[in-house]
Amino acid sequence: MKTNLAGAVSFLGPLLAAMAVQAQTVPTTGQQPAATGTTQPVNVTVWQSRQHTALQKERAVTDPSMPGLVPSLFTPGGIPSKPTANSAHSIAPQPYLFSLDTKGGDNVGKTMARAGVYLTGWDASEYSGVPAGGINHGSFFNNFAGIGLDLDMQKLAHIPGAKIHFLADDVAGQGHAGEFTGSNWGYVSYWGNHDGFQIREFTWDQALFKNKVFLLAGRSMPKGGEFDGSDLYCKFPTFMCSVPTTMTINGSMPSFVTSSWGVRLLIKPTEKSYIKGGIWEAEPWLKATNHNSWPGPDWGFDKSEGEFIPVEGGYRTNFSNDRFPRAYDIGFIYDDAKYSDPLYNTAGQPKALFGGNAQSRRGRTQFYIQAQQMIWKPDARDTRGLILFGAANIMTSGDAPVKDGFVLGVFDWGPFRARPRDSVGLVVQTLRWDRRLVQDMNDTMQKQGHHNQWNGQETMLEINYGANIAPGITLTPYFQYIWNPDELAMSRPQPDVHYAVQSGLLLNIQFNPAFGLPMLHRVRN
Repeated sequence: MKTNLAGAVSFLGPLLAAMAVQAQTVPTTGQQPAATGTTQPVNVTVWQSRQHTALQKERAVTDPSMPGLVPSLFTPGGIPSKPTANSAHSIAPQPYLFSLDTKGGDNVGKTMARAGVYLTGWDASEYSGVPAGGINHGSFFNNFAGIGLDLDMQKLAHIPGAKIHFLADDVAGQGHAGEFTGSNWGYVSYWGNHDGFQIREFTWDQALFKNKVFLLAGRSMPKGGEFDGSDLYCKFPTFMCSVPTTMTINGSMPSFVTSSWGVRLLIKPTEKSYIKGGIWEAEPWLKATNHNSWPGPDWGFDKSEGEFIPVEGGYRTNFSNDRFPRAYDIGFIYDDAKYSDPLYNTAGQPKALFGGNAQSRRGRTQFYIQAQQMIWKPDARDTRGLILFGAANIMTSGDAPVKDGFVLGVFDWGPFRARPRDSVGLVVQTLRWDRRLVQDMNDTMQKQGHHNQWNGQETMLEINYGANIAPGITLTPYFQYIWNPDELAMSRPQPDVHYAVQSGLLLNIQFNPAFGLPMLHRVRN
């Protein structure tokens, strides 16, 4: 019987809507404590939960809505460093519509944390529609939920610097929008290889040498924020959560909602710099619908078809050590798993014209570079401001589907003084396809009687507004435009599909800030 965690959790959406209607907000004028110990007068409408005001300063350490640059929504541990006397943190309260905070829930969380046990989780429900362009018009719903347990082994077993992370997630609905937009890759950002419940992480996390070295080993996923990732990407509901799409398309590792055996070593020469590398089992079995039993047949090493080896070095700051946080990194990926040649069959002929099975090839490499920088703030003491970010992924060997991929975006954290935890985001991503894939698609269209040429480039744009309507709860309407949908999943590509429009609404609930649960800090870079 199929387990459906998302179905069990998604009932919260209608419940929250009902609570919002019933909530009564109380205008207050008073003093709000700042992270630096100063005060500032405020005059906003704020939900008066019993302990919200008293805990706001304390929660600055654990609340993911307090940005490092901004939080990583679907990756546990998107937590900034603890505030210091010189930290810059939002000093204005957010005008929430309601709160799920209860004193009982907060007490349970604190009691568990004192024992070294931390709960984490989320639920993201998304309704999307394609009203113009594409290959079909219509709407669809999908849900992404996760529940996890972090254990501080120093408190539990007196093992210094040790933690255990366990996280399971569930994908349900019509997350892949290709049957509407025609784009195989301009999809809802957290779509998995299939609907279902799976283990996302089960790892031992060990800090060594006075927190200069961190070893992570077990079941994990390099595309889950470990490599080629950014805090910003999951703030966009469509095509880019966790990593740039290029890494997803070209690598042998499947969707970031799954996991395989791997080891990651992180070294921090200084507080702001890092070098890390890892090796993961490239396991195509993860794409099978029945891999989700736990531990399941995919937990052996007999399904491996190679290794996925990323390395990365970077420089990163946050609001505890930089008034204008920045993050720069470069990385390299060696992937020696088998893959199918995009053009030729085993006889060396174009397979779209002559049929047959694709040639089996092995070995691909890619180089990537990322940069993000807060470039402007209305108040030098605050976290509100404008962030510019970009990325480039370049294939250096092999014939993967994407030759080059580029990302450029801007993100405004706290666009209005009265709403310091709202956001506005704009991102553009361009994929330049490999020449063999372009030839294969042209051959396919020619065989079907079309004389059109398949476009060698696909570009996707998204703009959104993230409204933080309650602690840990964000409602994000978005608009997406796709130039030249790729139609890679279609057996009979249509020659006249030049664009697609998608719009939707994402309701994201982060359980820790929503219910007042503390989080266990972890280091990723």
